[in-house]
Amino acid sequence: MLKSRLLRAIALLLIILSPIFSIGCSRSNPPHLEEIYDTAVSLIEQSHAVNDLVFGFGLPVWEMDSDYADLQNLYPTATSYEYVTNYTSYRTSLDIKQAMQAVYSADYLESLYVTLFDGYAYEEGIMSAQFREDSQHLYQHKTYEPLVTWQRIYDYSTMRVVDGDAQTAVIELESHLENSTETLVVQLVLVLEENGWRLDTPTY
Repeated sequence: MLKSRLLRAIALLLIILSPIFSIGCSRSNPPHLEEIYDTAVSLIEQSHAVNDLVFGFGLPVWEMDSDYADLQNLYPTATSYEYVTNYTSYRTSLDIKQAMQAVYSADYLESLYVTLFDGYAYEEGIMSAQFREDSQHLYQHKTYEPLVTWQRIYDYSTMRVVDGDAQTAVIELESHLENSTETLVVQLVLVLEENGWRLDTPTY
């Protein structure tokens, strides 16, 4: 009888503790550095072009006051957007999105898409979308100003994994801006998505 009660008590205790065990065991270890090193370097290097596009100088345009625009009569009526030139590989908003999706995570891109392609309202007024397009052309807003003017350079020899799990890797490494020698240690988050690892934080 005592043995039976003891066994039931142990079984009850295991039932109570099983959620705790499952929580503790559900978080597996992050990948080793050698497993993601090449991918991390590739994503960071690719991010420079995307950062330039999204946060930096954007795309080349035919400015309204240029001789070419005047000669071609590109802007017969007042407009807030300028034609993106042919001297770029980005001809549509889909081209831009595909370049971004190859580097950054879906969650991170969600808010960026609003800024780039939709625009939004805020207390002081309306923030127009950076890009718009029609069936023939891609345009960039003429008042667009770069938020980031210098790329961040990373010392990959200092990279290490400091946290994460099976789907996430937090890496830490030294860096400096192109116009500065001051070293800054930063952490970047990588997440594993359907199409592979993607950056979940900006690299600028």
